[in-house]
Amino acid sequence: MPYIFNWQDPEHTIIRIDMVGQVSWEEYNIVTDRVVDELAKTDKRIDVINFDKTGMPKGNPMPHLKAVNARMAAHKNLGLIITVSPKTLSGFSKIMVDIMTRAYNIDTSHNGGFLTTMDEALAVIEKSRKSAKAVDSTR
Repeated sequence: MPYIFNWQDPEHTIIRIDMVGQVSWEEYNIVTDRVVDELAKTDKRIDVINFDKTGMPKGNPMPHLKAVNARMAAHKNLGLIITVSPKTLSGFSKIMVDIMTRAYNIDTSHNGGFLTTMDEALAVIEKSRKSAKAVDSTR
């Protein structure tokens, strides 16, 4: 299985998907089904970290990512979606991702970014959660 579902924390609030080996869109959709199922089981916030050790499956990713994003974002308890990869995106790649995201009208409100380490990802999630709690306490 090229997409390995894990809970990053014992409280089951951060899903980590390890991407290893030969990946495919079919298997990506299978693991996405599991994430959506977990989001549906609870009202508590769940963040998702894609720990990418292998890269994207072949083919145009945008239709797949748009469909997955819509399915996950339908759950109000979705936190951030972060991709961690030791391979950093070039400036050109970042611009292309931005252009394609706008062209396909993909909701980026849950986008935690592309980071190079798990520590960075966990720090971004912690900061986001603190900000959300501060906003909630003022309501």
